[in-house]
Amino acid sequence: MSDQQIYAALELADHEVRLLVGEFHNTRLNILKVEKVKCSGIEGITIVDPDAVVTALKSAVNNASTNLGAKVQRVLLLLPSWGMKRFSRRVQVAVESRVGSTDVRNAIREALKTDLPENLELINTIITKYTVNGIGYRRLPLGEECASMGVDVDLICADKDMTFAYAEIVEKAGLEITDVSLDSFAVAKEASLAEKSIDSFVILIRVERQTTTLTLFAKGRLISSEILFGGSDALISALVAEFHLPIDVAERLIYSNVRLGLEKYASSPIYLWANEGKTFTLSEEQLIKAISIPMDEWIRDIKRCCEPILESGSATLVLTGEAAEIVGFDTQLEKAVGASTQTYIPQTLGVRSSALSAVTGLFYVLKDQSSYRQNILPGINLEEFNAGRVGKKESGIDDTLTRKLKGILFETRGK
Repeated sequence: MSDQQIYAALELADHEVRLLVGEFHNTRLNILKVEKVKCSGIEGITIVDPDAVVTALKSAVNNASTNLGAKVQRVLLLLPSWGMKRFSRRVQVAVESRVGSTDVRNAIREALKTDLPENLELINTIITKYTVNGIGYRRLPLGEECASMGVDVDLICADKDMTFAYAEIVEKAGLEITDVSLDSFAVAKEASLAEKSIDSFVILIRVERQTTTLTLFAKGRLISSEILFGGSDALISALVAEFHLPIDVAERLIYSNVRLGLEKYASSPIYLWANEGKTFTLSEEQLIKAISIPMDEWIRDIKRCCEPILESGSATLVLTGEAAEIVGFDTQLEKAVGASTQTYIPQTLGVRSSALSAVTGLFYVLKDQSSYRQNILPGINLEEFNAGRVGKKESGIDDTLTRKLKGILFETRGK
């Protein structure tokens, strides 16, 4: 059996489909392909036009498959944290001599016997602590001698109807689902938020186009999550209404030209356009003025949700998601809420975008399961993928990053 660890991760976001294909090589994640396809079939977290979402997903899959020379067959599916509930179990499992992966599987099987509400679906099974010979471990103590092991397990659930609606889209697109995860937990794996929350609260704020998801982490565990319906769409809509701009232009202005928190804004034009024979200009001052009211309301809503937590102790806010990269958003939020705020952007080459932090985290959610989970199937057709590689080598084509960089360097020196 091939030991290649190539997987595909999928997010059905509220305005686009995001598909990543990545490979683990010597524990390091290498991104092979990133696909984004616009989609208007989702409002908030509700799929209102399944056919539109399926069409966008198929387009993303076909683009990625063509580029890789191998069909994308299975995906890790990201789900919104809608209706998120946590159920904790502590189980004790007998160990024959030394702790092994079988003991972990036995502990999970025991935890899964927990009765859950009918309206919820189990999404993530998180082991938060192992206890062996009276000593607690956050990581699996493989090889430790003992007669029994205590395992603390958090069962993370979400709304069942939403879960099945998203899964149905994937199946209609002709794909299998390898694993699922809530977006809040996936970001936590990517950004190591559980570890950061051991000593103080961490509030993850995922700001997207139509939703703002706030998730609390404390003492190394995911505690709760809440979704506010509203996001950067209010800013985009304000620009469209004020200046009659196309939506894609308004989007570009919000994400590329907004700088929040300056004492004074320039009145010189930053954008020029024509309509019905007339020429119009837009200054930075006009841009900020147009979005100031919805921006203030958005920050005020976030502050309201954070206040009960901040009253209980100090906390760090971690800002992520597409809108997190609006310049100055983090500093404005920090000033309003009164808590240290930082923007998180993945450091992996190819996905250095806050919008991709959650879907990138899916790879690490799966990686954590590899020590006890068996037969994890690849996300793409490996035979086609490897045959394509062999074909390129035989034809003298080597498109590796190293070769490309060498080509750029030598070409530059020759000029």
